[in-house]
Amino acid sequence: MLGLLKYGRDKLGAGVIEAIFDWLPTVLPVIIALELAANRAMEAIVVAGVLGIFWLLYITIYERHHRHDWAMSAKRELRDRYFEALYQRNDAAAATGADNAVIQRDLGGLNNLDMFYSTLFPTSLQAMMTYLLLIGLSIWYRSWLALLPLACVLLIGFVMMFLGKQMSAQNKTHLAGFLKMGGRFINDLRGMNTLVMYNAADRYGKKFADDSEYFRQATMNLLKTQLQVLFVINGFVYLTVFVGGFVTVLQLIGGQLPAAGAFATWFTLAMMMVNARQLGYFVHVVKSNGPSLAAILGTIAKAKAAPATVRITDNRPLKQITLDQVTIGYAPDKPLVTSIDATLEPGKLYGLAGENGTGKSTLIQAILGRLEPLSGTIMADNTAVTALSNAQKAAVFGYVTADEYLFSGTVQENLLLGNRFGDTWQRKLDDLGLMQFVPKLEKRYDTQVGEGGRLLSPGQRQQLAFARMLLADKTVYLLDEITSSIDKVNAAAILAAVKKLIQEKIVLFISHNLSAMAQADVVWFIHDQHLLVANHEQLYQEQPAYRRLVDNPETMQKEGAR
Repeated sequence: MLGLLKYGRDKLGAGVIEAIFDWLPTVLPVIIALELAANRAMEAIVVAGVLGIFWLLYITIYERHHRHDWAMSAKRELRDRYFEALYQRNDAAAATGADNAVIQRDLGGLNNLDMFYSTLFPTSLQAMMTYLLLIGLSIWYRSWLALLPLACVLLIGFVMMFLGKQMSAQNKTHLAGFLKMGGRFINDLRGMNTLVMYNAADRYGKKFADDSEYFRQATMNLLKTQLQVLFVINGFVYLTVFVGGFVTVLQLIGGQLPAAGAFATWFTLAMMMVNARQLGYFVHVVKSNGPSLAAILGTIAKAKAAPATVRITDNRPLKQITLDQVTIGYAPDKPLVTSIDATLEPGKLYGLAGENGTGKSTLIQAILGRLEPLSGTIMADNTAVTALSNAQKAAVFGYVTADEYLFSGTVQENLLLGNRFGDTWQRKLDDLGLMQFVPKLEKRYDTQVGEGGRLLSPGQRQQLAFARMLLADKTVYLLDEITSSIDKVNAAAILAAVKKLIQEKIVLFISHNLSAMAQADVVWFIHDQHLLVANHEQLYQEQPAYRRLVDNPETMQKEGAR
């Protein structure tokens, strides 16, 4: 858990300031009491006024703009490193449904880190400062109240050792039950038609009901243990405060403490125990996210050890992608496209067209370096694309399809997965004319999108996925049917952004709608196993096959894998 402190260091100072100012309401009554104990009523009023003004200024000016700055910065850094680590995995190009489930779980763990950065750490710092104050007061007034919190912690520790093992086992059972139930639900949903066909729906429904009941029981057992933990913590905390008050009254009656000193000492003890109570609860919540946190940090640690094979990054724009005598396909004796000589450069919009099954998506996969050409080379400047590591390919290429995955969470959380524009990301989107529908949403960028973006319209989902990739600031964008099956408004917004994008980036897009090829400066048309390169008008006038597809788009629906 301490390893989390190294993230977001640029905003760590803001986190410390936030914790100290949140501590002021605790220390202020103590300072006033001590001043009164020394018969300095006027000084007490002055101190209270000055600290009160500072606290109000903090609340009204500083906190409004910097509240939870550290938490946001640390989460952003962790998220960036996590996704960079995912890109470095050998199987990054072939994520499965199981991978998406793991990523979804880990993102949930990242979101829950707010508890550590904005609550657990500040509360720990405040508890430490309060306890140091209690030690000072106990020494000054020759009281032993400072020993009570230690005794309370020891007692809670013994009880938590017993309950902790029980809770750890129940957490595993709860997680296993959830994954089993979720996996069965997805499996049954995908095979619903088959189950109905074989009259097996009721039998499989019974299995799902059994899994649901198992998960319910596991949840109830876990909640029961959590309530026991809270009962133990609250019981010892309130007992300590009561014993401290009883001892303080005895010392006050015996003349060992002045009234103001007795109040200051007991109040500090009470605040210390309140912090301890919060810590007990928050530590428990953070520990419950231990598996996902361990997976996140483990993924990041593995990535740090991965060596780079070729020096190429996205901090310098590529001048061109060159295809030299490239032949693509899945079998040497059955090539899809042969002898491709073509170049992609910034400043031009490239379109890729052809009937289904001619090799458009296969060509995209080859450019991405996911598919080795049957012959020839594809170069990113002077480096072969296939020589790049997965991390380097991810740094260079942005690939967007018509069915991009959106994670459950807010619009902003999805947009900022790989954001490289810092706090200016909204300005970047505004400049590109993207996400203009967000102000109309109930909670704007904090609107929940649902798993897979199910709470947004198809056009909004596609625009969000496209905007997310643009904020990742790649150097080459390959767009596969990103305006298909969406409304005209969102499609127009995406195409307008694409036209602005080509000023600095290399952009190649596939579209079944060949009328969209009129927007391209250069069209790559695959026909009869060859790639023809020209503009839309030239191809329309000179190539009957291209003209037929433009005039009769339904012929694009010919059978065949692309």
